Amino acid sequence: MDSFQLPLDLESSALHGALSSSVVTPPLTSSNSGNIPTVSGSQSQLNKAQVALAMASALQMHEEEKKKREEKKRKRENEEQLNKIIRQKMEHEKKKLDEEEKRSYSSNQELYTIFNDLQMISHDYNIQFETPELVVVGMQSDGKSSFIESLLGFQFNIVETNIGTRRPLIIQMMNNPKKLHPSCRFKKEAANGEYITEGDKWEDHETPVEELTEEIVKRTNDLTGSRGDKVSAQPIFLRVEFAQCSNLNIYDTPGFRKGGDEKLKLEIGDMVKKLIEPKHRIIVCLEQSNVEWANTISRPLVKKIDTDFSRTILINTKFDNRVKELRTRESAHKYLEGEGIIANKKPFFISLPLKRNLEPHRFKDAMKESYLEDYRKLLEVNFDENRFGHQIGIYNVKEHIESLLHEKYQQNLLPSLLSLENIVRKTDMEIARIKKELEENNLHTLKFKVLQYVQSFNIQIERLLEGSVVGDPDVYGQTLQQEMEHCCVQSWPNFTFNFDIQNANFSLYGGAQYERLLNELEYVIHSREFPETSINEVASAIGISKSHNSPIYELAATNIFQIKSKKVLLPLIDIVLQRCTYIMKRLFDIGVSILNNEEGHEMNSVALYEHFITELRARYYKFIEEIEADCKIRLKDDFDTFTKIVDWNLLGGLSEIKQYNYLKVTPEETKQRVISIMEGKSNENGFDLSSRSRRIDDETYQKVCMIAGRLFSGIRFFFSKYIRNKLNAFFLDPLFQRLGSSVIDHFSKLPDKKYEEMFQLGIEELKTLLVKLEAQSIDCKKNRDKFKEVFKRMKAATTKTNESYNPVDVTMTPTKSTSFHE
Repeated sequence: MDSFQLPLDLESSALHGALSSSVVTPPLTSSNSGNIPTVSGSQSQLNKAQVALAMASALQMHEEEKKKREEKKRKRENEEQLNKIIRQKMEHEKKKLDEEEKRSYSSNQELYTIFNDLQMISHDYNIQFETPELVVVGMQSDGKSSFIESLLGFQFNIVETNIGTRRPLIIQMMNNPKKLHPSCRFKKEAANGEYITEGDKWEDHETPVEELTEEIVKRTNDLTGSRGDKVSAQPIFLRVEFAQCSNLNIYDTPGFRKGGDEKLKLEIGDMVKKLIEPKHRIIVCLEQSNVEWANTISRPLVKKIDTDFSRTILINTKFDNRVKELRTRESAHKYLEGEGIIANKKPFFISLPLKRNLEPHRFKDAMKESYLEDYRKLLEVNFDENRFGHQIGIYNVKEHIESLLHEKYQQNLLPSLLSLENIVRKTDMEIARIKKELEENNLHTLKFKVLQYVQSFNIQIERLLEGSVVGDPDVYGQTLQQEMEHCCVQSWPNFTFNFDIQNANFSLYGGAQYERLLNELEYVIHSREFPETSINEVASAIGISKSHNSPIYELAATNIFQIKSKKVLLPLIDIVLQRCTYIMKRLFDIGVSILNNEEGHEMNSVALYEHFITELRARYYKFIEEIEADCKIRLKDDFDTFTKIVDWNLLGGLSEIKQYNYLKVTPEETKQRVISIMEGKSNENGFDLSSRSRRIDDETYQKVCMIAGRLFSGIRFFFSKYIRNKLNAFFLDPLFQRLGSSVIDHFSKLPDKKYEEMFQLGIEELKTLLVKLEAQSIDCKKNRDKFKEVFKRMKAATTKTNESYNPVDVTMTPTKSTSFHE
């Protein structure tokens, strides 16, 4: 105790508190009030113990106070240290963003320019190039337009209107340091929305930023009407050059809708789905951060197309609404990891300015502030920056997209160049063919070529039905889902099962697609059940005979069966025939495409005449429709015959035929099998209909319904078999046996006047087509030469940078079979 001295004030207060609670003072009474008692030895020892106890208690209280002060000090120091670290990180992040603004885009400017031009050619001349393109998708309220404005570097009030909801908007962004103000030009469009392919394809004048919205609305309404109930997949092109924008090329698609006009909702969904289906397109899927992971809508829709998100970038917008709810490191990590997302697929989280009508420089600052505020809040909960930092903010998104697109462009440089080479070659061949056709045009030669072409066309149809890949199934084939979406035929009524239809997920055409349909039909037929029958129907079916009044329950069951079977099974005939017609009509374009791709056949030149192809299509379609009508009559007549006189053996169906050795059968086995079928016990169903009472009780009702149901089951089985046979005999077989002679006979009997009309109109069309092809050839050659120059320069730079290691993808190295000549 001597080695430790309490402070005087603490000691006195501690002692006073301790002694006051431990020293007992004897009460004063009349007998002792005048005398001061003396302290005995035991009393003295007791006082010393109490003082020691008080001193120990005081010491403990002092230690606790000291710990509290130290804890507060340590907490304050930690907070100061954390705030210091946050300030340092924020300063560093601001500096990094400032440096990023000064970054030069000149290194990849040329690469972006040539791919933008290639995209223009693709849309101008309807030529397919599998070059990388970004497609932005999301719900109407997911911040899609604000996201695009952040990439552009300026606002133009796209979010305040209904534009972009009925026509895609393709924005070609070009970073141009010289353009301190946005330079915006729309692509020229004709009155019908078609693109202008001659001369300068861009509008002569720039469109001011404040007029962009009005112009997009006008172009949308010109093509889809101003009522807002129609959509068009024809995109609007807008090219933007600006010092603050990225080098990107983006499809802004109509937003998915939850409610509203159901027809418009479905049309938008179908259009967006078609835009994201091509494998070369990168999908940017936006979702609001304040929507729980399990309740998102856009991501599941995208997953139907890109099942593993291998070409999808996931971005959660409006992160500022969510980040303020993440109050701990654990809650932040749990959200940033995502829920229900494929492993290693990391979503981005962004916040963008809410204020509108900001000048570009103020908009730029507001974007920084939005990002830095999110970043600061995550730093405050000490989130794992190494793990999640690259997922936060629009700047990381931009860097990722630009890097990904640049990489894809490099990989596609040579393939695109080779595609251009091939298109130039084919275009020049087509030009030569048209010129020759115009020079050698005469009636006798044309008629001869027509008959040759028709004969070749019929051969191609037969090949496609018998089975051949000559028509390119990857291009022209359809999965079962695609067939059902495009055939415009009523769906199977009340068919909700998910059966494993053969080859449902494979892209098929011709005979293979037809056979898949028949397999699907069998599943549908066997899934039909006998409809519910009311007791009123049973009672009404038991009528009165013209010769007696005894109720005939068999007749009642038969009538119910006949009516119900027609109601359930007969509609399937119309649906399957319409689907058959759709499948066979598809073969026309495939057959023509095959002939057009065959080189060296002069007779194929008649395919250049639009009116001839129209005439051939009309005759082919008419033949298909004729056999559909004939087959429908036969099928329905056979169905009526099949159900008109009821064979009560249908009650057993094929259940009486037992499996046996079909290859080695003894005479005795044959005899027993026939006897079991022909002489089997009657009324094995256990239905006793001997009663002739007209009082319908539950037992009688159930028996009549069961008989009708068993009859339905029997006809259902035989219907599934005979309809296949009839379709093959009266729909498929005529295509093999009569199509060729029917079409050839049609064109053989056409008068000369009809030929003159058909081909004279075609000559004018050929001249128009020649002008278009010559423009196409010029554009393709210009772009081919640009691609060739860039490819050579990039290859030389790569070789010079590192002789021992070539980072260029293997697809960029020409092979011996390459048609590209350096």
